[in-house]
Parts: sequence; C-alpha cells; structure tokens
Amino acid sequence: MGQKRQTINRLPTVFIDSSVFFTAVNSPTGGSSKVFSLSREKFYLITSKVVLAETERNIRKKLLSFHLDRFFMLVNKLEVLEQLPNEKLIKKAEQAIVKKDAVILSEAKQAQADYLLTLDIKHFKTKKAKKFVMPTQIVTPKELLQ
Repeated sequence: MGQKRQTINRLPTVFIDSSVFFTAVNSPTGGSSKVFSLSREKFYLITSKVVLAETERNIRKKLLSFHLDRFFMLVNKLEVLEQLPNEKLIKKAEQAIVKKDAVILSEAKQAQADYLLTLDIKHFKTKKAKKFVMPTQIVTPKELLQ
C-alpha cells in the first residue's frame, strides 16, 4: 500500500464511491453535489478508475445524455487514482462486505483516504467493513457535511 496522502493544506481526503458520484450527477442540489461543490475548499476528493467506469456505465444506462456532461464536469473536481485493483486486498474485502462491493472497499483502503463517502449504508456501514478500512471512516455525505 502507498503512503498516506499528503495534500497542500492537509484537507481531509475523501474517496468517492459510485453511489455518491451517480447521485451528484443526477441531483445537482443534494448533499452528494454539495460535497463536490466544496472540493478543494474543504475536501480533497479522490476516486478510482473502477468507480468512474461503474458510474459512467450507470449514467449511460439509467439517465439522459445531458447527464454525461455533468459527470465529466464533476470528474474535473477530483483526482482519479492511478492505482490498480489489488486482487489480494479484494479477496480480503470479500470477508467484510458483499462481493460486488469488495473492489470499492479495497480501493478505498488502498487509497488510505480519511473518509470513504457512500450512500450504500446497508453494505458499507457495517462493523466488518468499518474495521477493514480503518483508520478510514465510512460516512454519508450528510455526515461528512456536518
């Protein structure tokens, strides 16, 4: 795993998952969008190529074409990590979360962010998932903004 991220002003580093990203694209006035609007001011936003691909695929499948413009605009507000998914870490994450979310949980751990931002409370806000990514905290946009 890499070193703990150092940002210029040491803003909290926030790993954005696909549920938050999709919601920010779809709802410009909600809490997920608010996090993006505060990026570089209050938060340093990061995500992975896997999250970008999943979010773009869901936008193309479920939303309208103009939503893609918003998606690409929001991509410019964060750092896309160059890390590749770590297969060993994904296997370990599968012990803490459902298989389909294991890659996201493992990438958040690998990124060593201060926060993993998600709207998927059912799968991510469990004791096992929280323990797996420690010291990263798993929060919703509402919790992050408070």
